[in-house]
Amino acid sequence: MTKRNIFPIIYAVISAVLTFIAMFYILFHTFHINLSFTILGAAIASIMFYIYSYFRAHASAEIKRIVYQYGLDDAELARMTGLKKSDFPIYQDKLQLILPKRMWPRVLHILQEYEQEQKSKG
Repeated sequence: MTKRNIFPIIYAVISAVLTFIAMFYILFHTFHINLSFTILGAAIASIMFYIYSYFRAHASAEIKRIVYQYGLDDAELARMTGLKKSDFPIYQDKLQLILPKRMWPRVLHILQEYEQEQKSKG
């Protein structure tokens, strides 16, 4: 496994563990819910945050991978996505994703289509 494949998993596990601890404390100490329901509620919240964090980290890594692999710059990204050039700043050869996270799936989809086009050409 490469670093790019492991990062979303580690990020999601850390997010899930922190969520479990926080939810356990809130449910048990603040709301005085019994232990079994507290563990169940904390586990459900942890799973939800694991999934959310994993897909967010995966989308970020995948967008950056495609941009670096094909040498895209901010102007090309803006043209492809229809967004502003300033939404894709590149500092020290690293893409900074400052877009709202709700737009990442759209950008990822456009870049994956671009990648498929490039593979079919080559």
